[in-house]
Amino acid sequence: MDTDTQEKMEFLGREIAQNLARMGNPAVLPAGQTEPPACGLGVPTSGCDNLLYAPITVARFRRGGRTNIDQAVEGKIPLAPGSSVMLSQAAYPPWATGCYMLRYRLANNGNNHDEIKIEWFVDSEPLDAIQYGSEIYNTDNTVIGHGKLPIPLALGEHCCIGGNNRLRVRISHTGNANQIENIRLHVEHANAVKCCSACASGHDCQSGCKNSAAK
Repeated sequence: MDTDTQEKMEFLGREIAQNLARMGNPAVLPAGQTEPPACGLGVPTSGCDNLLYAPITVARFRRGGRTNIDQAVEGKIPLAPGSSVMLSQAAYPPWATGCYMLRYRLANNGNNHDEIKIEWFVDSEPLDAIQYGSEIYNTDNTVIGHGKLPIPLALGEHCCIGGNNRLRVRISHTGNANQIENIRLHVEHANAVKCCSACASGHDCQSGCKNSAAK
């Protein structure tokens, strides 16, 4: 190979190496290979790599301000005495829990709310507290206060739900009369930490939140 040809080959090699480096692959191509292999690593990034949720999806979710816990993954509704149902959220972008609102109706206008047990989980990990229907309803079936309770803490901390996690609740009827006819449940996540902090302090669930006065 004459000197002129060798210099041209070396120049071409440097150009190829620099192009690969700009594409995220610093590897030098084998001698005589003029372009990256089809299954090589030299793939330019798009700016969307490893993105789980599009920004428009995240924005719409946050504006909604509430997450429904309405997917039955174990058991069924109506909920017979002595049985339980596990409800779960659908897949959503990451969010911080606040207060929740649970409404259910006992058959025969029953008022045995202290027999309704509420246990919260992140996936299969239980949160710190067990709650009861008697914290939501009076014995005359009227709602206590605003009818909201805080999502229990997780290992003493406010609970954040990752995009791959699922917030779940097990509702159990521990009595022997008056099945639960229906259940409606959602969790608020606007101003979640302030709301949850107020609840944990024994104040109104909306204390510290926008457009709400502390009790």
